[in-house]
Formats: sequence, C-alpha cells, structure tokens
Amino acid sequence: MGVSTTILPVQPALKSISTEQSATPAKRCPHANGGTLAEVRVQPQETAVKRGETKNYNFLETTQCNMCQADAAKAHVLGVRLNGSQGKNPLAKTGIGVTVCKCSECGLNFPQPLPIPNNIMDHYGVPPESYWKKDYFVVDPGYFRKQIDDAKRLLSFTPGMSALDIGAGIGKAMIALEAAGFDCYGIEPSEPFRNKAIEQMGIAEERIELASIEEADFPESRFNFITFGAVLEHLYDPAGSIERAMRWLKPGGVLQIEVPSSDHLMPRFLNSYYRLRGTNYVTNLSPMHSPFHLYEFTKKSFSEHAKRAGYDIAYTYVDVASIRHVPAFLKPALRLWMEKTERGQQLTVWLRKDKARTYCTAPLGARR
Repeated sequence: MGVSTTILPVQPALKSISTEQSATPAKRCPHANGGTLAEVRVQPQETAVKRGETKNYNFLETTQCNMCQADAAKAHVLGVRLNGSQGKNPLAKTGIGVTVCKCSECGLNFPQPLPIPNNIMDHYGVPPESYWKKDYFVVDPGYFRKQIDDAKRLLSFTPGMSALDIGAGIGKAMIALEAAGFDCYGIEPSEPFRNKAIEQMGIAEERIELASIEEADFPESRFNFITFGAVLEHLYDPAGSIERAMRWLKPGGVLQIEVPSSDHLMPRFLNSYYRLRGTNYVTNLSPMHSPFHLYEFTKKSFSEHAKRAGYDIAYTYVDVASIRHVPAFLKPALRLWMEKTERGQQLTVWLRKDKARTYCTAPLGARR
C-alpha cells in the first residue's frame, strides 16, 4: 500500500514516522538457521525526497534483536535519526526520521522500523569517486597489514591459503591479501565499484563476483579466511550473513569483522548537544543516508549470537579512529580515555569456525 508524503520539519517529540497501517499481513523473514529472523509488518511505502533525489522505501517493524533475538519491544529508545545530516541547527532540518533503539540484552543499536530501499542501487549505485577520496585509490604497502598479520597468526598460515573479501569495494584488500600469499576472491554488490576494481585496480574479472552475500554462493568449507571489513553494519540480516559465511569457511578457519561500536563515546556527547537544542535527535546510525549504517555492535552482540551459531570468538579489539566535532585541545585526553575504556569508534572481532559444527544453507531473511 503506497501513500504520498509531504516532507515537513521533524518535531522534537517525534519518535518515529507515523503512517497509515498497511493491510498487508505480517510476514516472517526466514533466518539462516532455519528459524525466524523477526516477525515484521510491511508498512506503507514512503517516498523520501532529498536534494532533488527520490528514494522509495519499505519500512519493516523488527520484533527481535537481530543478534541475540531479545524482544525488540524491550529495547531502549535512544532518539530519532533523520535521512540526512542533522547539523548544528537541528530545528531547521526537514526529512523523514526513524527511531534508533538499543537492545536491552546485547547492546545492538538498530533502526525501528528498518528502512529498506526498493532499489539497493539507490544507496550504493554511485561512482566510487563520490564515495571515497582520490587518495583511496592508491594501494599503500601497509594497507590491511594488521588484519593480514592477525589472520596469519590465528591460522598458522601457509602460502596459498584461500581468502574471501565480502564487500570487496574497489579491491584494495584483495590486492593486499594476494601480495601476502593468499589465494583471494571477492564479492561486491555495486557494479560501479566492481568495474573500478577490474579496470583501474587490475583485479581479474573472474576473481570478483558481482553479487551481494544474499546472492553469492560458494562450496562449503571453501576458504581459510573471510573478511567483512566495514560491511556487516550495512546488511539487513547481519546474524544470518555471519552464519552464511561460516558455511563457506573451512573448519578452524577465521572470519574477521570490523563494525561501528555502539559503545562509542562521541555519539553520547553529540546526542547530549541535540537534547540541549530541544530535540531528541541522535547521531547513531545512518539508515537512509551515506554511509548507510543500519547497526552498531558490542562484543556482547557477538558472544550472544555465538551461543546459537556455534563459533568461537578468538580475538577482539577496539580502535578509537578519528575524533571529530570537538576542539583540538581536547582530542588527546579523549583519545586516551577512549583507549582505556574501549569506547572507540570501531570494533573488530575475529571468529573461529567450530570444527564440529554443521551450518545451515537456508536463505537469508530481512531482504525481500
């Protein structure tokens, strides 16, 4: 059921966009383990207009945390995220907002409802040059070095071990992995990005498949090492995606994931600023604008998921990364504090496949 929407300023008290309920009955999204990802109700389609562009979304109500399956109704409401920058003067902003919630059990941050574009290319069908700075297309000798060193240590590496880069982008990690002795393949859902990997970066066409993780398929136990570098937060079913990747991993193999941390300190400061300005906006997530982050994770998100998915957490660490929107003289003290308290921006987890576990091949949910 479709409805037309006039874009108006979002009022400070707004928690989520209010629309007429769809007559479409509730649907269940199949989870990769053969159970249920979540019970969702298809909401009326909205048309989000931003800077002259039109994007069509379906909004799905989540009833379970994607990672730990806790009741979403018990999640904490953090605030509202618009479909664009909220800026220094949030009361002057217009747009469509969704509620951002934090799971009461594992701390996963997620949008409620979950906005899914009718065409995924509305989010990622852009020229790579508009997504990354020009210097990103230069392969630095140290690029992906820490991740490769960690993988080799955890695998007891021998040359020729196989690797898969999920969300390979323009292929930089693939180049680094090949140079380090891995036999590397990749999947990339964006055709412009894949084309750039082949034409400019020199990736062999047969090495990088044009596919999302939902579409790609590989034999069981195909790879020693799989990486989700800055990818999982973009996927509608991260738990199911991990389980699907685990099926492709060899017993004892390792899977590396880099995701935004929901314990990051800086959003707390910025969210407090928005409260002082009289709104309930938050800076967590960006489900309807670049970089299109749908989730933020904690270590517990993975430890809870591991209980039912059957992998081991081999290694974790938190990177502070960049510190923005604060005076320069405060940054050294903030960096030190975030390092000591693990309140940095990026969480990295290394997962090891249980040698005795059998992983289901059921299709992923949440994507329709």
